[in-house]
Order: sequence, then C-alpha cells, then structure tokens
Amino acid sequence: MKDKKRFVIFAHSGTYDKLYQIVTLAITAASMGRETYIFLFFWALKRFVNEEFDPARLAAECGAEGEKLLKRMQAIHPISLKELLRDVRAMGNLKVYACTGAVKLMELEESQVRTKVDDILGLTTLLEIADGAETQLFI
Repeated sequence: MKDKKRFVIFAHSGTYDKLYQIVTLAITAASMGRETYIFLFFWALKRFVNEEFDPARLAAECGAEGEKLLKRMQAIHPISLKELLRDVRAMGNLKVYACTGAVKLMELEESQVRTKVDDILGLTTLLEIADGAETQLFI
C-alpha cells in the first residue's frame, strides 16, 4: 500500500454539489493510476447507499443558482455519477468504504450498505489506510 500514490477522501456531506466533487475527484485520481479511497460518513454515506445522485437536487439544495447549474448540466448531458462510479470502480483502484459507526448512526441496514460499498470498516482501519496518503481531503 505504501509504494503507490494514494488519494483519500473522507466524505461527510451529502449535498449534490459535494457528492459531485467527491465522485469526480475520486474517479479522476483513480483514472490517473492512484490508489483511491472514499470513506463514507453521515449524509454522504446515506446518499451513496440509497444511490441518491440525481442532479435535480441542485435546485432544492442551492435555490436559483442550483436551478441554473442544473440546466447547464442537462444541456451538456453529463454521464450520471452512479455510472461513473460503476465504471471506474471496475478498474480496481477505487475503493469505497463505509464507517461502522456512521452506518449505525444513520440507522442504515448493514446488509444494504454492504451491497453498495467494498466493506464496512472502523475508524482505526480507515486511518491506517489513510496513513501516509499523498492526498487526504475532507468533503
């Protein structure tokens, strides 16, 4: 794990703009050959598990500016975040992990969470994975 450049995102927020940033940064880093990890907590975890990646959330979460951005996005027909994640995870160097405590706090069914992530891990293990990573982001 220490030989390859690692890119770690501690994902906490669940607003669409932040989810978009989490996914696009992660897939870019993974596509560049970095060992990439998304650690899911709280609302980001809930949105990932429920696959709530609909850009229409921009209007509700960001008001008029969100509505303008949504219209620009629809005009360029972007690939959905769900599809991007699926395709890049298939490459093998993007892993998505849920925090054990966050699964419990968000009252999510562990069996459902396991179908959306690579594993459910405790903070100690997550921090060990992140230790020495070239890039660590908290979003």
